[in-house]
Amino acid sequence: METIRKPLSVVLGLMALAVAVHFVFNPFYEDAVDATSVWHVLNWCMAVGVIITLALTYVRMRSLGTDSDTNMYVCVNVAFYAAVVLAILFFWNWFDDLTVGEEGQSQTRGFFWVIINVMFVVLVGTVSAHLWRGDRRA
Repeated sequence: METIRKPLSVVLGLMALAVAVHFVFNPFYEDAVDATSVWHVLNWCMAVGVIITLALTYVRMRSLGTDSDTNMYVCVNVAFYAAVVLAILFFWNWFDDLTVGEEGQSQTRGFFWVIINVMFVVLVGTVSAHLWRGDRRA
């Protein structure tokens, strides 16, 4: 795990950065670039990032010893269950997006992308930072 820690941290960090930049700055270049096509590409990267984040937060939770303090216990468990919520919401909404056809997703489903994108940036960015710092539990 030590040999892939830094490269994996960089990949996850770049995924979070790409989603954050496109999410925030999309209104400035939406006339020049088809934002939907960019999201279709980013969603494939996000799917990989969600799975990796879910796996890493699970490993971190399982490796937490019984001698850990309450603060660490709460932080690690919140990160894992936030990754579970992100995975469920992401794949539920993404599979719908893949199957709706030309009419597109409903406004309600579209609103969920806001939540998913923000959760993705925060959670994947945090996991990336833990990996970069060399946290043994990450």
